[in-house]
Formats: sequence, C-alpha cells, structure tokens
Amino acid sequence: MALVEFLTYFGVGAAVFAYVLHLRRAGAFRFLVRQPAPKPVRVHLEVFNSALSVMLYNGVQLLARIGVLAFGYVVTLNNPLPLWEVVLSFPLVLIVHDAYFYWTHRWMHHPALFRIFHWEHHKSAAPTVFTAYSFSIPEAIVQGLFGVFYVALFPATFATLIFFQFVEILHNLMIHSGVDVLPRTLVVHKRWGWLAGAAHHDLHHRTARGNYGLYTRFWDRVFKTEHPNFVAVYNYVHAPGNDGQAYKLLSRRSGDVAASELSYLD
Repeated sequence: MALVEFLTYFGVGAAVFAYVLHLRRAGAFRFLVRQPAPKPVRVHLEVFNSALSVMLYNGVQLLARIGVLAFGYVVTLNNPLPLWEVVLSFPLVLIVHDAYFYWTHRWMHHPALFRIFHWEHHKSAAPTVFTAYSFSIPEAIVQGLFGVFYVALFPATFATLIFFQFVEILHNLMIHSGVDVLPRTLVVHKRWGWLAGAAHHDLHHRTARGNYGLYTRFWDRVFKTEHPNFVAVYNYVHAPGNDGQAYKLLSRRSGDVAASELSYLD
C-alpha cells in the first residue's frame, strides 16, 4: 500500500505539475483557476512534507495493527466477505471519507487549532499538486487515522483500500493542481452538480474559509459553508475568455482575503 501511494502520488503529481507549467508558458488559461506561479523553495518543502505524510500514514496504520495484536486480537482482511459487502465497500469508503475529511478539516480551521494542525498546509495560498499532502505532523496523523477508523467499523478488503488510496490521491492531486476540468453538469448543475473540483478547493486556499469538502459539495451545501462566490468563480474559469483572473470577482469587504492575511494566522 505504501508503494502504491508513493508511485501514484509522485509519478502522477510530477506529470500534472509539468503540464501546468506548460500551460503557463503557452499562455493558455482555459480551465486554469489562476496564473500558476510556483516558488521553487515552497515546492521543495511541499515535496518533503508530502513524503513525510505518506510515511506517517502508513506508520499510523502499522502501529494501530501492532496495538490491536498486542491486546490479543487478530485482524485480517483475508476473511471472505459476502459479495454485496465487497461491492458496497468501494463507494462506501469514499462516502465515509468525504464525511471524515469535511468534519476534521472544518475542525482544524478553528482558531484555537489552526496553527497546530493546518497552518502548514495553508502556507500554500496558491497550491500545486504537491500541496495535496503538505501537512504538519499532527494533521498527517489525523488523516492517516482514517484507514484505521474505516477498517474498524466498515466492510473492507485489501482491494477496497488500494482502490481508496488510488482514487483519493488522484482526486487530491487534481483539486490542488489549479486546473479545473470537471464538467459543469457534475459540479454546478442544480440537480446533478455535487462534485468538488479544483476551483472549489483552490478558492478555499485563497480565502481560508468555507469549501471544506473533498470529493463533493454535499456537506458544504447542507451546512451552508460553501463560499458564496464559488459558482461565479467556477463559471469564470470555464468561460472561453478565462484570463486566469477569476479571483478579481472576490471582494475584501466580504472577507475574501488571502489566507496569509488572516489575523489568526499571524
């Protein structure tokens, strides 16, 4: 599982990073949320943080397994499950993770907890693909515990966990890339528009408020935490005349300031 994470994250991440730089050099802004301007020093730190996070994810899960064994329990993913549980486990793991991420993410934005857990991630106000796992140690542990939480309470097979890691990494890379390619029907349509893509999460990095969801807009819409200008920003990004200046739609008077300018981050 660790090998899947490393190869998927850094292999796909490097390819997407190179593609975004190509778009920048070509002056092509279609689907770009903003002008990409990665700072080498910051990118290097993000790569280091990401590698550390992957190791912590697997370390947390290994320690949990050792702890369970120490109390005389034997945990195995090899016991056969009914076919309906196996089939259910694939969408279920993403549904449960979407809820887990929303609530832990929102919790880490509390002013009393932000600097301890989430400040390292938000140092990247204009994220790159390598921001996806650029966490502090406490945040990496919280996110790494999801695997333990899910296996303890829900049906899972080894294939379920590999599927989850693969989809989660690809989605995380996409939403931090600054390139939003998700179709309008699946994002902003009144009935079918539930997915959260790059424009949704990039806006969160820009303002450090709202848009806490990972895969979907469901929890943000239900609990009224979606940024009020998200649909306008999304439409700007997908317009033929997109010039990479979607954030000119934001206003300081409405609290739309860069994360680095917020008082509780000083």
